[in-house]
Amino acid sequence: MDRSNIIECGGFYFIHNFDSGNLGHVERVPTEFIAPTINPKTNVAETPDYEFNLWTRPDCAGTEFENGNRTWFYFGVQASEPNVQVRLNLINLNKQGKMYNQGMAPVTRTLPGKPQWERIRDRPVHSTDDNTFTLTFRYKTAENPKATTFFAFTYPFSFAELQIALNSIDLKMLPLTTPQSADDIYYCRECLIYSLEGRRVDLLTISSHHGITTEREDRLKNLFPDSQERPFKFNNKKIIFISARVHPGETPSSFVFNGFLNLLLTRNDPIAIQLRKLYVFKMIPFLNPDGVARGHYRTDTRGVNLNRVYLNPSLAHHPTVYASRALIRYYHFGQEKEEDTSICEESKSFTSRSIQNISESAELISTKKKKSLGSPSHKSDSKQKDKTKAGNKSSIVLKQVSADSCRDVQSLSGDAANLAEQVYDMKLQEMPSQTSEISSNVEETASLLNDNVLRSCLGSTVHLSTSEELNIQGSNPLKPLRDTLKNSISLLMESSSSALDEGSGPEPKSPASKVKMGWCRDCRAAVARLEDTMPGITSLVPGYSAAMICSEPPTYHSIEEYRDHQRQQIDVQDTKLSDMEYDENGDNVYFCTNCFKRYIISENNEEIKLCNAAEATSRASVSVSAGDGNDVRAPPASRAPAPNLGDSLMPQPSPPKDEKAKPGKEKLPKKKPPPPTPVALQPRAPHKDIESGLYLYIDLHGHASKKGIFMYGNHFEDLESCVECMLLPRIMSLNNLHFHFSSCNFTERNMYLKDRRDGMSREGSGRVAVLKATGLVRSYTLECNYNTGRLVNVLPPTAREGPTVQASAAPMPPKYTPHIFEEVNPFQFQVRHCRAKNGEGFEEIDPVKVGRSLGASILDLTGQHPNSRVPCSEHRNLAAVRDWLRAHTRTMRPQC
Repeated sequence: MDRSNIIECGGFYFIHNFDSGNLGHVERVPTEFIAPTINPKTNVAETPDYEFNLWTRPDCAGTEFENGNRTWFYFGVQASEPNVQVRLNLINLNKQGKMYNQGMAPVTRTLPGKPQWERIRDRPVHSTDDNTFTLTFRYKTAENPKATTFFAFTYPFSFAELQIALNSIDLKMLPLTTPQSADDIYYCRECLIYSLEGRRVDLLTISSHHGITTEREDRLKNLFPDSQERPFKFNNKKIIFISARVHPGETPSSFVFNGFLNLLLTRNDPIAIQLRKLYVFKMIPFLNPDGVARGHYRTDTRGVNLNRVYLNPSLAHHPTVYASRALIRYYHFGQEKEEDTSICEESKSFTSRSIQNISESAELISTKKKKSLGSPSHKSDSKQKDKTKAGNKSSIVLKQVSADSCRDVQSLSGDAANLAEQVYDMKLQEMPSQTSEISSNVEETASLLNDNVLRSCLGSTVHLSTSEELNIQGSNPLKPLRDTLKNSISLLMESSSSALDEGSGPEPKSPASKVKMGWCRDCRAAVARLEDTMPGITSLVPGYSAAMICSEPPTYHSIEEYRDHQRQQIDVQDTKLSDMEYDENGDNVYFCTNCFKRYIISENNEEIKLCNAAEATSRASVSVSAGDGNDVRAPPASRAPAPNLGDSLMPQPSPPKDEKAKPGKEKLPKKKPPPPTPVALQPRAPHKDIESGLYLYIDLHGHASKKGIFMYGNHFEDLESCVECMLLPRIMSLNNLHFHFSSCNFTERNMYLKDRRDGMSREGSGRVAVLKATGLVRSYTLECNYNTGRLVNVLPPTAREGPTVQASAAPMPPKYTPHIFEEVNPFQFQVRHCRAKNGEGFEEIDPVKVGRSLGASILDLTGQHPNSRVPCSEHRNLAAVRDWLRAHTRTMRPQC
């Protein structure tokens, strides 16, 4: 036998050299060293007949690109004896103890005999000895001595299986006949490019004949090597771009892809018909075919994580990602456009990164400044790029860094170099309304904003470095950062006091004496509502905990006692505010350190919001806010229909109450300040999509550690962009039982986090790179756990079922499986009921359902779903979903 294809050991034959196979070495454990183990079901010690130690091949094994990825395994065993117990020990795998503790188990099938993949019945055990992770499981050999039993890390889907599936689709769909209706399916399969080892990278185009033209798409440079004609172009249809298997071992992505593909190719499905009518789908099933065929887990044949090179892929080294990026840019611009090399550099600018722990880096900044001051370019003029953030009257200027400075930064490591470069090159450029006197006196004299007030705005746990701490040999390079924040908040407070200073006497009081700090009633009410469902939130909200909670909280013996105490604290604050007497001298201006709202306390102890020129800056708040007053946890039945006022964030002022004369107290109208101008609710401008031919980008993945099915989205400073980014994941949780919206991540940190293994940043991932290249808000990574989830959603009924249908109780989270049903009802939960050897039943969920529910959610984004669940959900309509997301964003962002 060819030993390169089969490993013979102890009379057993181990097969590994096939598509997606992975096994490196096998050793038999001598019979006298086979230790008995306790069967957890029978509680009896059992000794297997045979035991083998197996080692898998790491990615790129035996080459200069060999790396430490050793999670994927896939091999077959042909036994010499039937019906014998065999123990297999997979040694030196990557440490995945958390996943196996959650019930993860390898999958198996036997050919001939049991062709369907299923998880092994006996739960595997794992151990770590001398930093070596070992996975152990048992099996019983087949009765047929010629049968081969296969084992894999999870359900495989090889490159050969993909080609067979696509060829089968071609036989059904091609050649395209003359359409009988505009709803007929338009299908095209092309070879986008060949991989490094010459494998096809397929591109599928699916739509209907609505809007089809006679003009064909361009043949892009270096792409489409075959002589096949390109597909037709479409009018008034945007592109939805779906890709999968950039990481070869993440097979759940293929099953989600297959589910979505099956939906689109279903002729009479109402969801599929509507999707094809509205959009053109461009789909790449395998972005890393070489890695899949070679049995890799995460990298290509050169050891590269291809989901980290999207910013600047190489045609020679990363042809599949190069082709994917070129396509995305083509559909975005509507034409082939040369790459702008400056984009990659700008993507690393200060505006796309957050600066953390600045006070801990003072020594690093000092070292860099000493070196850069001696460079000739430090004294020369340089070009400047102004990047002014909305809602802030001060602008940040970025200067070009000298060559010497660049070398100094490069000598530092990773984030430290970025921090040094970003912080040192910042300076505050004051506008005419901001004099240097204001900035210099902000710390030296009594002003609107001192350190205590700043700490109230940012949170009690924030460390504020003093000027002495930041002074480095007489200089203070971090002072501009401090002044920027303090001056911005100070402007908000000044505008409120200046509104009352107009028309006053010649000796107005100082702003510090007029403005009082605290939380407005709306913000306190918002936290009070959240406290019922999220006990302890008041201790996490910046500013609130510092102003409202005592430094030494009492001990609580139950959650009810804790909630009662929190409600009492809020009632005490409300009582203090209501007991405050109206200040007839006008000293009744308040500034909310949470939402930056200015308001006054009227004679009837009512909060009246002030309207001034700085209103735009107050809307940039990212803290907890009452928003539109809707309780994010309120049931649907208790919510009244929202008035048609747009998506406004400001609460509507309460109507004036009937005033009754109070005996024994005379009012002096001459001493009253002029009544404030009522604030008119302005409709919120809806999110406006960029001018692009792209509508949606999703890259499909598998996930080992985090349970469930969820999405990663990008971070935006603009609230409306945040809402639009989170809209699809939120709707997915209404359409799919196993989509975890609470596990989705939209933080800036998740856009630039570096991998522990190779140090590459997620800035190079498809999701982030597409945003930087096109500005597309709807750019996602969809993750699907290999094993199971941590919750099951209770889905609202569909519009046709009506709200009277009672939702059934959510079952326990099942095991995930890719079992494909030929006819799937898109509104039902497809489960395969299995029975273990011990008679206990369990359920397995079909990940293909994720692909189908994704199609339904895409239609819900624009209200085009023919049988939506949104009207019967807690939100009732799409506008209410956006309102819920605004409240969610303002509540959770301080914790991001």
